[in-house]
Amino acid sequence: MGRRMIPAALAAAFALTFAAAPAAAADKDCADFNTWRQAQNFYKKHGGPKKDPHRLDADRDGIACEDLR
Repeated sequence: MGRRMIPAALAAAFALTFAAAPAAAADKDCADFNTWRQAQNFYKKHGGPKKDPHRLDADRDGIACEDLR
């Protein structure tokens, strides 16, 4: 690699490192869903019931947004 290519290669590697980082899903609340089924599907897709990063299952019974039922 020539001396000119090293800074370009480093800049490209730096850009790819940060551009490829996955975006975190915005925090969701039960009010963000029109139906219980939408909330439950989202909950399961994002780790529920083992993991509930959006806190959609307050009583941890595996059912998200029970008030929507």
